[in-house]
Amino acid sequence: MTTPARIVVVGGGITGVAATHRLTELTAGSDTEIVLLETEHRLGGKIKTSSFGGTLVDEGADAFLIRTPHAVQLATDVGLGESLVSPTSASAAIWAGRLYPIPSDLALGVPTSLMSIARSGLIPPAGLARAALDLIRPRSEIGHDSIGQWTRSRFGHHVHDRLIDALVGSIYGADTDHFSLAAVPQLHGLAEAGRSAVLAGRRMRSSAPANSGPIFGAPPLGMEQLITSAISHTLDRGAGRVQVLSGARCETLEQTPTGWLVNGIEANGVILAIPAHCAAPLLAGEVATKLRSLETADVAIVTVRVNAADWHNHLHHRSGYLVPKSQQRLVTAVSFASQKWAHLTQADGSQILRISLGRDGLPIRELDDTALIDHAIEETNEHLGISIERSGARVSRWTDAFTQYRPHHARRITEIERTLPDFLHIAGSSYRGIGIPSCIADGVRAANELLTTLAD
Repeated sequence: MTTPARIVVVGGGITGVAATHRLTELTAGSDTEIVLLETEHRLGGKIKTSSFGGTLVDEGADAFLIRTPHAVQLATDVGLGESLVSPTSASAAIWAGRLYPIPSDLALGVPTSLMSIARSGLIPPAGLARAALDLIRPRSEIGHDSIGQWTRSRFGHHVHDRLIDALVGSIYGADTDHFSLAAVPQLHGLAEAGRSAVLAGRRMRSSAPANSGPIFGAPPLGMEQLITSAISHTLDRGAGRVQVLSGARCETLEQTPTGWLVNGIEANGVILAIPAHCAAPLLAGEVATKLRSLETADVAIVTVRVNAADWHNHLHHRSGYLVPKSQQRLVTAVSFASQKWAHLTQADGSQILRISLGRDGLPIRELDDTALIDHAIEETNEHLGISIERSGARVSRWTDAFTQYRPHHARRITEIERTLPDFLHIAGSSYRGIGIPSCIADGVRAANELLTTLAD
């Protein structure tokens, strides 16, 4: 392979960090320089861990999927593999007038046992009867590429609202009526696998390896430890070749006969590992217009502490709950962090809660911190019948954090990438997946493809 003189990665979130790490690996033994630019003075983007009353608590994502390899591989590569922790056995619930246990035997909200959802009490008799029609209905058409349209055709309103939309909407900050089915591979696979989603889900679960271990994992000091460890490992391995420039916004991006100028830095190739709405102003013409057309949703997390005396017995052994769209005001989910993670257990018996607000169609941008705290505490108190005090509440805002993968999103991304200039690649949560493993995979993909095109 002909090695380039310099590559610039724009964006120090998990995608950019993963891309920089991969580029450093692939160019080992060469003189290729790699420069990572990050606007903020800290790296990590939407991954952030900070002290809350003396305890390190994540302000964004608090875990990643273990059963997909990308995040686990990066954690292992940078020395964290043996120290990863997983959630406790506490179980999650759905709030629909009261807390109901999330039924067992689900595949991302799709029931694989109608008896299981009946036992939970979450779905009323009419909803159960409608859901049972999945077993006899003909195959549903999926050309519309809408999660909501497909799930309603299989199960009706109640299963869609209280299970599938609640779970998928929480992960993606989405209203699944306007979200791409193909963008959620597990659901899309069920839709394609057979006539009945219940039976397809049952086959999928039965073929899964037994005792496959935990579903989620995280570094013991919070998710930001993955960022700091990856950067430290990258700088060590690329000593003398890798620069990390924080507090360095990408102001100019100009194509030259030999590559690119990024803030005046000459580069053979560039990876824009930043959200689409941040990449668009750096580009021009059709590609910029298409990048601007990708819509986003805002979310916020309000972190609070509940005194031990105010925590009811029936809430023990719960990891939190989801709020279905039909029940939502602004709160969409509440994580009982001290019960979800053993290392966050408080010696005085108090509870740390992370309350999520906002999603697509549920705007919060115009609300100030006081209003967000008011909504978080009032709604959570009402749901749980407890009394949360305001003192010490922390607000973490993630504006434009969740790109909304509208139906046929993948087609739009393919069209965008066809219009990109030579030796410029885009990667990140705007394009191929919100979760941390997906962002890591996309950063690695962009690094591999850029070096391949530079070698041609």
